Amino acid sequence: MLEKMVEKYRIIDAVGNDVGKIKDVYLNIKTWNVSAIEYSPGALKKDRAFRIDQINRMDYEKSQIILNEGFEDMEKVDKAKSDLYPFQQLKKLNVVDKDGEKVGKVYNLDIPIEKLKNFKVWKVLIKVGMKERRLRLPTSEISSVMTDINLAKSLEEYQEKVED
Repeated sequence: MLEKMVEKYRIIDAVGNDVGKIKDVYLNIKTWNVSAIEYSPGALKKDRAFRIDQINRMDYEKSQIILNEGFEDMEKVDKAKSDLYPFQQLKKLNVVDKDGEKVGKVYNLDIPIEKLKNFKVWKVLIKVGMKERRLRLPTSEISSVMTDINLAKSLEEYQEKVED
């Protein structure tokens, strides 16, 4: 499932009350697991977040995430950390290849959330340019995330793989 589809999910508490709507996902950029979810509880209320272990189950038909009874939330993350890195902040970074050449920007993530509580990013989707093909790379191809997102290979090496 793409990250944009996750944003359509509603957050429901254990007794069926609407808690809010997903705004962002927080990643652990060392493991590429989704570690927390930011949500909006409604107009004029401050956005909040909860860790993935607070999820009881997911209802795919109704696009709902049902939380544990007495779930604990936390304040939303304003400054990115390696274990709580907001995806919206990650999208602002340039993606560069091993030679330091700018490749593009991340525009989405492939997260197979159908496997409950196994919210691991499988692919990072990178927009390369207007005419170029987009890259779908496994997270193992990202060597580091610092001021840029650094890839393990050159852009040409990834494009050769796509053509094969």
